[in-house]
Amino acid sequence: MKISATLAQNIIDGLASVLQQQLNFFDENGTIIASTSPGRIGNYHGGAAKLLREGLSQLFVHEDGEYEGALRGCNYSLDIDGKTVGAIGITGDSEEVDRYGKIIKRMTEIQLAENDAQEKKKIADRIRDRFFDDWILTEINVSEPDFVRRAGIQRVDLHVHRRVVVFQLRKLHIYRDTPDGQQLIDAINRRLRQLTGDIPDAVFSKTPSQMICLLPFMEDERLRAFIRAAFSAVEAEFGEELIAGADSLKDFGRVSMHQAYEKASRALSSCEQTLQRVLFYDEATYELLIGEISGQSREDFVRRVFNACSPEEIEDFSTLILALYKNDGSIQQTAAQLYLHKNTVLYKLNRITEITGLNPRHWLNIPLFYLAILFHSGK
Repeated sequence: MKISATLAQNIIDGLASVLQQQLNFFDENGTIIASTSPGRIGNYHGGAAKLLREGLSQLFVHEDGEYEGALRGCNYSLDIDGKTVGAIGITGDSEEVDRYGKIIKRMTEIQLAENDAQEKKKIADRIRDRFFDDWILTEINVSEPDFVRRAGIQRVDLHVHRRVVVFQLRKLHIYRDTPDGQQLIDAINRRLRQLTGDIPDAVFSKTPSQMICLLPFMEDERLRAFIRAAFSAVEAEFGEELIAGADSLKDFGRVSMHQAYEKASRALSSCEQTLQRVLFYDEATYELLIGEISGQSREDFVRRVFNACSPEEIEDFSTLILALYKNDGSIQQTAAQLYLHKNTVLYKLNRITEITGLNPRHWLNIPLFYLAILFHSGK
């Protein structure tokens, strides 16, 4: 374990603020790499060098100059996992400062061990992330011996058939570029990781914008129940709304993990562009087209269908038309859903026809209005 000068100085500063002692941090060669006396940084300390060279646990310097570059004080080795990684010294009368010595030694070793554990975890996380990126985000031969070996290291059973669900914050654009927002995203990631971890053989991964859940095979209804549970948990704990896309059940077992992810991701993208909150790839129709059409083309199409309507009228008419289509064209059910009198519904439908020149109840115009509403809601 090699200790950086920055870490060493942070430790020295923290200890000095509590103990009010003159402290030095030595590397494995006895050179001062951090100190409460900046002028000593970079100097050779013969006492620390002897301590480290001979494997001593402590060494007292009774007079200034007793060892090259050394002042009076006590010096202690720093040991992590049975290996000496450096030393720390306290300047002053040895009898006086030795009473702090073992405390400072132990406090420093604890901080070094914690930092080492954090660094090892970061490395392990990067290795794990690279494995999942290769498996999910790229097309890779999962039968290659090297990939099978990597899967074993990550304790992932490649023989388990899995469904793919991809989640995203509905208001991701608000949070992703601020520290507080990133903390929220990280907290939600941890919550979904926990939910996924409760299912045997389930796997959780993530990208900067997506939360990816690979779940052992289940029919759409069970998958939908998992999605609803995730929605509820995030809403209850964070007050935020998730959207989700799921892969194709029809293609299950015939496509790679990457291909299944791509379909779930396309379904998610369609949710992002529409009013829907969850979409299964097999259920998507018009929605899959939206991500393939440019923003300007969508705006032109909306303007062509809604013609001379004001922005307020487009919003109002869109709500009415969607309710009408969801109620299979029933005026009475549409009126009940929107808390309107049926005559008001009829009046508004006639008004739409009058302004746009298109009757939203005519079968030829239904796809035009539906696409226009999807394009408008995803602007």
